[in-house]
Amino acid sequence: MHKLASLLLTILLLSTTVGVLAAPIDVPVLSPEQLDNYQFPSKPERPAVVDDLSFGQLTLLEQQRAEMQALFSRRLGVMSLKNTQADLSLYQQLVDRRLIRPDQITQWQALGVVFGDLLVREFGLHWVSYEDAEGSSKALRWRTTDNFIFPVTVFSKRVQFNEKIDVKAIYQEIASEIERFKRLSLNSPPKAFD
Repeated sequence: MHKLASLLLTILLLSTTVGVLAAPIDVPVLSPEQLDNYQFPSKPERPAVVDDLSFGQLTLLEQQRAEMQALFSRRLGVMSLKNTQADLSLYQQLVDRRLIRPDQITQWQALGVVFGDLLVREFGLHWVSYEDAEGSSKALRWRTTDNFIFPVTVFSKRVQFNEKIDVKAIYQEIASEIERFKRLSLNSPPKAFD
């Protein structure tokens, strides 16, 4: 009798479980117009955390600057960068003469650092640590606004996707964006903080 009760209980549990698994799933049927405008539910984004650069980040930036300076002096005979638009043609020479191989990602990012230093000098930006759901990055920030530029990967990402690198065009595009957000932030009323 005990075995029969155990068997009946097992059958009952299995039928309940199978019944739950076999229950129809409520899937909405959308028209083509609704499908075009459908918004997938997304989890709320974690707000970015912006802070001063850590000692380690500052040290890494200095190492990358030194690496680029050594490359410029060794391969192009340039003893120091000016951190002005005059340096853009030197950056382009590195690209055109293929003095950095496509697989040398850290060197491309070091070039992004000296490019970022140029943007700092030209536009009054400053280096910060920017951390969001995607990870931590070094970024350039305009004052204390939420306007950021990410110069470290500006060249390495283009190399990764086999895009042509036109340094002056990249500079002009970023310069236009910086001027745009500087204008907007100067024309907007100050934010009230609670």
